[in-house]
Amino acid sequence: MLSRMQFIIQYQDAIQLPAGEIVNIFENLRFIRVVNVEDSSPVLLFSATFMRGKKVSSLKQIPSLELRDVLHLNGQEILFSAQMSGPVAQLLVVEKEAWPIAPIIIEKEQLVLSMQGTSAGLSNFLVRIKSVIGSRFKLTVNKAYQGEWLTAPNMSPRRKKVLETAIDMGYYDHPRQCKQQDIALQLQRKQGTIAEHLLLAEGNILKAWFEQSRISE
Repeated sequence: MLSRMQFIIQYQDAIQLPAGEIVNIFENLRFIRVVNVEDSSPVLLFSATFMRGKKVSSLKQIPSLELRDVLHLNGQEILFSAQMSGPVAQLLVVEKEAWPIAPIIIEKEQLVLSMQGTSAGLSNFLVRIKSVIGSRFKLTVNKAYQGEWLTAPNMSPRRKKVLETAIDMGYYDHPRQCKQQDIALQLQRKQGTIAEHLLLAEGNILKAWFEQSRISE
């Protein structure tokens, strides 16, 4: 029987990790799937958003990342494959009875790894990841993870602010605690602008949920 586990590696500065330079290039980076394995290192497919001023050539700053293909590039949004030769990336494919699933997220202060496999495979992966990261980083293991956590979709800072304000003010409570006009007044925006941001944010979340549920099936 297969199980799922989530491994959260926390650190003060991602630059301490192999390939940690990646957090200085992307606003966010999301794993989609393993494309291939070459010389014990996985070729992974990623969806990401560049930071302002960063571009494809910026990836040359990461010694353990070898760009293989750019499948889509639209402004700051990119879909690309790359071979990752760092020790953490290699762990994703070294264990025969455990393999990576979405979400895998690289952020400024933590790396989230989601794995699926047999009990023995996941136990072996835990031993290996502890050996690689040592005592430098805090490792939290969620053994009850069922793959229900939704990877945060791409969203502009302004849209995210509108959504956060709507949630804080109880717009999505039942019964609803405020109206769009109240959010507009709070943020000093037009009601029509608030309505548009909420509609698009809801669409972003639903699409992300659908894509993730389809990948995890």
